Amino acid sequence: MNKIKNFLLDLFFPKKCLGCGKSDTYLCADCFAWLLTEQAQNPIIERQKDTCLDRIISATNYANPLIRELIKSFKYYYVKELAEPLSQLLIKTLKTFNFSASGGQFLIIPIPLHEHRLRYRGFNQAELLAKKVASHFNLPIETNALKRIVSTYPQANIKNTDKRKNNLKDVFEIMPGAIKGKNILLIDDVATTGATLIEAARILKSNGAREIWALVVAKG
Repeated sequence: MNKIKNFLLDLFFPKKCLGCGKSDTYLCADCFAWLLTEQAQNPIIERQKDTCLDRIISATNYANPLIRELIKSFKYYYVKELAEPLSQLLIKTLKTFNFSASGGQFLIIPIPLHEHRLRYRGFNQAELLAKKVASHFNLPIETNALKRIVSTYPQANIKNTDKRKNNLKDVFEIMPGAIKGKNILLIDDVATTGATLIEAARILKSNGAREIWALVVAKG
């Protein structure tokens, strides 16, 4: 199956830089260097009110055309190699906020996919990013503590905020005891309204988690 996907990817989505068009790479060194600049990245931290999510940290803005293309290619064209540069954006952002000073206080949890979507895509993009962040900061990661038990309509296709929230009601379940008393860093690729992250934080806190941060590549 992976060989077929790779063949189709090469056939219909030839390998060229999504920023400048240079061949043989989806993101060239020059475009990646530009993404890492403060002007392009512009990380944002937002403290959340009246939710179980304490803060959202976004490395970039989804309005950035190159970021949009990278994330779209990562998720929908199955370009797994983009996990490396996108995770570097997350790592640089956490360094900006002096996250390393928190040391082992945080447990990293990627936002899960439902098993049907995971089988179709072949990988969870949030998990690939989370593993690279965890490895860099030498933080524990738990990929089974949070499980998506309901297959929902894609959030990106829902424009109404209330419908986004209702679409995610009771979609997650928790492995008992896995997160009690822990500070959690949730990781995902994109946050638009933040509804997915907020719902995940709600069930995490209702099962004993302490402070919950979210880290995303881009905020829409």
